[in-house]
Amino acid sequence: MRPAAVALVGLGLISWASTARGDQIVELVDHTKIVGSLLHYYDGVMTVQLPNGSKVRLPDQKILKLHFKLPKPRPELSTPQKSFQRLRQAAVKGDLTTYVDSHSAYYQMFLTHQIEVATPPKFVKQLQQEWGSVQLEVVDTKVTGASAVMKVRRKKGTDAQEGELRFVKENSEWKMILPL
Repeated sequence: MRPAAVALVGLGLISWASTARGDQIVELVDHTKIVGSLLHYYDGVMTVQLPNGSKVRLPDQKILKLHFKLPKPRPELSTPQKSFQRLRQAAVKGDLTTYVDSHSAYYQMFLTHQIEVATPPKFVKQLQQEWGSVQLEVVDTKVTGASAVMKVRRKKGTDAQEGELRFVKENSEWKMILPL
């Protein structure tokens, strides 16, 4: 074992055990490995939180590879229809965590910001008004590769409209994307 690796093992910075869900393995240019959770990357420096809670800052010129394991896809997001039902149920129940999680990772930050600006109670009330007082019927779904377009009929009283919702596949899970 190299002297740098011995020092890192001695400090508890390297763990040869299997990684927990969400942990990454950072392989350094000298082939030592650090297990932890990527917290931040800015201006060429990666910050990794180690299993013991301490943090290490690694300049990118010292990093050879970053290995990570994706979580197992969830069955409730296995089709655009299942994902849509999950999203709708979360909106009606006011479950903001599930509602945000049902959207593409790219749009999750926008939704989180909107919730913070509106305040969670006001956002929940708005969601429940928009989703709870209407009938929604999936008319058609067309899947093309890793994207899908779902036609939905929305009825409120005697008023009916059709619209499209778009989904994208992320880690074998279907997530909704916000209309632009």
